[in-house]
Order: sequence, then structure tokens, then C-alpha cells
Amino acid sequence: MARRVTTLTRARTRARGGGVPSAQGGTTQDLGRAGGSGTEGARHVLDELPLRGWGASIYSFNRTLTDVARDSPAAAVSLFNRMARAGADEVTPDLCTYSILIGCCCRAGRLDLGFAALGNVIKKGFRVEAITFAPLLKGLCADKRTSDAMDIVLRRMTELSCMPDVFSCTILLKGLCDENRSQEALELLHMMADDRGGGSPPDVVSYTTVINGFFKEGDSDKAYSTYHEMLDRRISPNVVTYSSIIAALCKAQAMDKAMEVLNTMVKNGVMPDCMTYNSILHGYCSSGQPKEAIGTLKKMRSDGVEPNVVTYRSLMNYLCKNGRCTEARKIFDSMTKRGLEPDIATYRTLLQGYATKGALVEMHALLDLMVRNGIQPDHHVFNILICAYAKQEKVDQAMLVFSKMRQHGLNPNVVCYGTVIDVLCKSGSVDDAMLYFE
Repeated sequence: MARRVTTLTRARTRARGGGVPSAQGGTTQDLGRAGGSGTEGARHVLDELPLRGWGASIYSFNRTLTDVARDSPAAAVSLFNRMARAGADEVTPDLCTYSILIGCCCRAGRLDLGFAALGNVIKKGFRVEAITFAPLLKGLCADKRTSDAMDIVLRRMTELSCMPDVFSCTILLKGLCDENRSQEALELLHMMADDRGGGSPPDVVSYTTVINGFFKEGDSDKAYSTYHEMLDRRISPNVVTYSSIIAALCKAQAMDKAMEVLNTMVKNGVMPDCMTYNSILHGYCSSGQPKEAIGTLKKMRSDGVEPNVVTYRSLMNYLCKNGRCTEARKIFDSMTKRGLEPDIATYRTLLQGYATKGALVEMHALLDLMVRNGIQPDHHVFNILICAYAKQEKVDQAMLVFSKMRQHGLNPNVVCYGTVIDVLCKSGSVDDAMLYFE
């Protein structure tokens, strides 16, 4: 809310021809007037935006519209409508104005209004640019209407003497890949490369999008061949490209190949990021190579890449699954000493390790720490506790945890009920179990 009010206040000041809002002037009053809900606050400020006094500068209006649109697309549309009602004597919208408006409509989920605005652009005789179509293309692809988006790029844009650019085509590539149509995306990529895409040769983002699509569909061979095609066309992979390939190789536990790609990456001057190293570390853990995983952690630090919560959790998960909870706790403590705050998934990993090992004292101590740090238990945490007590045949404690779960406002799910019923049945309390079953 505060950011939205600041943006709208800045827009109001700019409209008046001022620079930065004065700390002692009207800004404080503006903030007070806009102190309601987001939309209502925007309306209060917009009511004071002068349409007269723009100096007939559409540039100033467009900058203001952009500021407002950043946080409140609906408010930006309202401002545009006020300008339109004021008539051409005040300020006349240009192509940039309509492009901003189209973007606002699409962000608000109103593709129909976005296309209506595009119709106005064409009707008024503006020469449409590719960037004007971008929000509409994104909206269509998000709605799984990529075929409609393709028709616009490959046919309608050309009819309007608007040449598709690489950005427009890459939107289509992503849309196709998101719909598991990576082979069609590859064909479009080839069309772009052969200059049949209207002079929009593919770039590293285009190729990376298709490579990711094939990996997502499990077609590693096509992904690798597309990668090599990219190299043959002298398009240098970026960190995202390399990381995608490394992640796929690590998932397949092909660690030797993954390290080859990593070495090629570094040799070509592309430095791995945290995501790259996380894939390698997770791959080593999955393939039962903890020494190499710890070596990767050390290499990250020596290369100046700071491990994140996911990095530490991958190591902890491996150690806990192999009964090495003491080592996992050391990793946990090392993470907190470095200023990283464990998330609930990290706590769950260590709690599960303690529960599996039957270390109930350590499990409860960690649970208390989690709550003190402001993280409330979820269904998964409560189920871990219930299962831990059930395994130790501590029925009363298991039922106490079940009651606490309800006190926390959590409705037990099927897994929790199943665990409780199983505990009661094993303890001979079949009648009580039937009550929970009903």
C-alpha cells in the first residue's frame, strides 16, 4: 500500500510540473488522503490529478500513466478514461499511451479490453509496433491459447506491416513449451533462424526456452541436439542455459557429464550461480556421493557464491536419510551462524531425521526452536510428530499432539487421521479408532 501511495503521489507531483515531492509540502497530505484501501487510495489521488496544465505534453502524461500502472493497472485505466473524456483539446493519446493501456488491461486479466484498445490503435491509423502486441501475446499464452498468439505473430502482425521481433517470437516459444509442444517450438525456432520469422533471429533466451521445454518433457536427446545447434550457430549459452543442462544431467545422476558441462561453462567465462551449484550438490547426494557434495559446498564458497537455504537442505536431507542426524544438525547450525533463516521445509527435514531415528528429545528441542523463531507447525510437522510417537508406541503423546494440531487451527487431513487410527488400532483401542474413522 505504501509503495502504491508513493507512486501515485509522485505521479500527481509530476503532473503539476514539479520535481521530487517536497517533504514539507503537499506530500504528507496526499499520503493521508490515500490512506484507505489500495483501490480507494488510488482513486483519492487520481481525483486530484489535473488534466489541465499538462502543457499539452503527452510525454508527461505517459510518464504519469506508467507510474500509476506500475502498482495499480485499474487506476491507470481510470486515468486514461478521464483523459479521453476531456477531449483532444487537453492532451491526445499517442501509440505509447495505448501500449501502456493495453498492458494494464492484460495485467488485470481483461484480454478483451486489451484487444479493444488495440482496435482503437488500428482505427486511429497508428503504425503498430511489435512491443504493443507483447502483453496480448503473453496473456493469450498464459490462457493456453498459444495457437491464437501464433496466428497474430505469423499472420496478423505482417498484415499490419508490423514485423515480429525476437521478443514476440520468444513469447510464443515459451507458450508452446508450457503446453508441452516443444517440437512445434523447435520448428518455430528453425523458422526464426532461417529468416522466415520476419527478420527475428533467435537469441540465447530463445534457444534456452526450447532446451528447457524438451528437458521438461523428458526428451533429453532433443534438448542436447538443440544445445549443440545453438553452439553451431555461434550463440553463446548463458548461465541459465548451462544450469538447465547441468540440472537435467544431475537429475539423471550423470555426474561426470554434468561436471564436463560445468568445466566448459567456466572455461567459456560464464560463472556458475547458486542454482547451478545446488543442482550439482543435489545430484551428488542423490547418487550417494556425500564427499563430493561437501566438496561442492566448499567450492561454492571459494568461488564467492554464497550457499542458500536449498543448498544446506539438500545436504541435510541426505544425511538424515542415512541416519546421520548429528552431522545434519551441524549443517543446520552452520547455516544459521551465516545469517540464513531456515524455512519450514528445512525444519521438517531435520525433524523427520530425528523422528526416524527415534531421537524424540532432540526432535522436541528443534520443534521448540522452530516455534520460538516464529514458524508455526503445519500438517506435515504434526504428522511427523504423531508418527514418531506411534513408532515408539507412545499413544498418549501421539493423541496429545493430535489435539494440539486442532488447537493450532489446523484441520487434520487424511494422512493425519490415518496415522491416528493406525496408532489406536495397534494399541487395542479399536472403539476409539472407529470414532475417528466416522
